[in-house]
Amino acid sequence: MIDTPLYDLHLLLDNLVQEFLVKASLHQPPIDAYALLNAKAWQLLELDAPSIHSKKSVQVFDPKESESAEVKKQWIAAQSLASSLQKEAKLRWEKSNDTQAAQGISFINLIAQRILAPTQWLKTLALSVDYDLLELKRIFKTPAYEIIALRMLDLDSPCIITIVDNGHIFKRKSNCCNPPKTLSPTESMVLNYVHENSRPKKVNDQGWQVAGWPVHQLDWRREILRSIPPESQD
Repeated sequence: MIDTPLYDLHLLLDNLVQEFLVKASLHQPPIDAYALLNAKAWQLLELDAPSIHSKKSVQVFDPKESESAEVKKQWIAAQSLASSLQKEAKLRWEKSNDTQAAQGISFINLIAQRILAPTQWLKTLALSVDYDLLELKRIFKTPAYEIIALRMLDLDSPCIITIVDNGHIFKRKSNCCNPPKTLSPTESMVLNYVHENSRPKKVNDQGWQVAGWPVHQLDWRREILRSIPPESQD
């Protein structure tokens, strides 16, 4: 991976969260952020008490999935723990960047995502299950599907992550290219199948490798796609 300021920041946060988990004697998923918060786990790193986040805290996902109340509780707890780690993260960032201010960096959300889905674990497990989102959700349990999917963009494997709500693209992000706003024919084919059948689908067609998963409710349908465009393949 190319050494960039963003990569350096992510590596710094990965290491900080890993230190926290080791001191908390946590070595495999799932992470119960709510239990860690109640146990005052921030004291393990001699950190300040967290700022307890409210339901109005900034979301990085739309929790309209099954067990959304539990998912939201875990996210708010992870954000609260992240608020304790934020000061140390800023200090390390400014020290390694010649005191460059860390303004504009959403430390809390970046750290919270890593608490629920730690990079070192996600990297190994994602590879072992061929980046199967449903299997990763079964393993990690506490983060929303969206968080797990978007965290795949922080891994080495190039891909595009697309989140579609009720037929409309909600998010489309990539770690390898500037993705077109519209889906490729292969992506559209996978999306239509998943939407209509509520079943996962994986296709290799016209140079595209596309996997899609349903996150469906009775009155709301979300599909998540992981796509590898032709130019990103070896």
